[in-house]
Amino acid sequence: MIVRKIRPEEYKRVAEFCALAFQWSFEESALAPEALLEKIQKNPESRQDLYWDWQWAAFADDDRTMMSTFTVIPYQVHFDGHVLPMAGIGGVATLPEYRRQGGIRACFEKALPDMYERGMALSYLYPFSTVFYRKFGYELGCERDLYKIRLEGMPAFEANGTFRLLEPGSELGSDIRQVYDAFASRYNLMTCDDDIEYDWVKKANPFRDVAYTYLYRSADGTPKGVLTYKPIVDHGQRILDCTERFWFSDVEGFKVLIHLLMRLKADHSHAQFFLPTDVQLGQIIPEWSFGNVERQRQAHGMVRVVNAVDVLRSARMRGTGDLTIELHDDQIQQNNGCFRVAFENGTVTAVEKTEAAPDIVLSIQDFSRLICGRYDMSDLHWLPDVKLLCSPEKAARVFYRKPMYINRPF
Repeated sequence: MIVRKIRPEEYKRVAEFCALAFQWSFEESALAPEALLEKIQKNPESRQDLYWDWQWAAFADDDRTMMSTFTVIPYQVHFDGHVLPMAGIGGVATLPEYRRQGGIRACFEKALPDMYERGMALSYLYPFSTVFYRKFGYELGCERDLYKIRLEGMPAFEANGTFRLLEPGSELGSDIRQVYDAFASRYNLMTCDDDIEYDWVKKANPFRDVAYTYLYRSADGTPKGVLTYKPIVDHGQRILDCTERFWFSDVEGFKVLIHLLMRLKADHSHAQFFLPTDVQLGQIIPEWSFGNVERQRQAHGMVRVVNAVDVLRSARMRGTGDLTIELHDDQIQQNNGCFRVAFENGTVTAVEKTEAAPDIVLSIQDFSRLICGRYDMSDLHWLPDVKLLCSPEKAARVFYRKPMYINRPF
């Protein structure tokens, strides 16, 4: 087996793999390989198009027969008040006749050290199997709550500002980005989106797409809320589906989005949307009885630390102190060893390798989910592979629960 990044003439074959694996229509299948690549280079529609040459593939020994493939997509993400480079993994595909032959495993064994050398600090993916991706150092990352609310039972929030529908010529792009940036900055692993992620704003046409995006500006003109709703019917209920986009900069922004949905209750019984798990609606929506609110918590992806030192240097600590962490990483050798992290008033002052005895022993999987903020020390009994050799209070200055969320598909 030969593992390498794809060549230009192989890009079309990757697209064919993904069409087969994910059962979607490859509308440009009639194009010649060079014409297809030229098209996406001239008119990229996604970050995947921009970084088409970050695609990895496993080939048979003839170096021509593609067996497995996936793409590495570079992003910038929020992390503890900093912005770090993150490698999103997408398009994981193997032809049925080559499954269970180790193609994806071989690609990860090459790609992960390459991510380290390219300066990635973190990586994220949406797994078909959590067990499978744990083999490569990934562990459960963000969660999200799917809310379904009965509009008739919602309180009558006020909206003192104005709503604008995103339609051709409305020029709302900068305000939409302002709301997203304010929303995203509160959460570890939210992506810092660029122009390519906002192509949809220029192309949006609610009269054609039957998808309606509204921007809310407060009375002083500050953009505070964005949602997109699509009318759907589910089990006989007419629902406003806002799961694609539901962003707000503060509590006022959230309330006015509910206010907008309430205006449509004559024709729709419910609305649904995703929220980060730290959002507390108990006091904002006081009546939860009688089916007014349904909430379903969902796992949403897996995270991996690619460069442990870079992540530790950027992490927000609690108070002043130090902790010596012994890490084990089967794929990225630079992450192995004991690392002493020292910090003062919450800010890291030093990260260095040491021969001193560790305070805590972690696999890269457990380190990844702990440092990003999924758990704190009170959850340690659910993490049987973590070896705590100091007091929980000492470790809790480094590892504690933090706001985490991601809504960028890749």
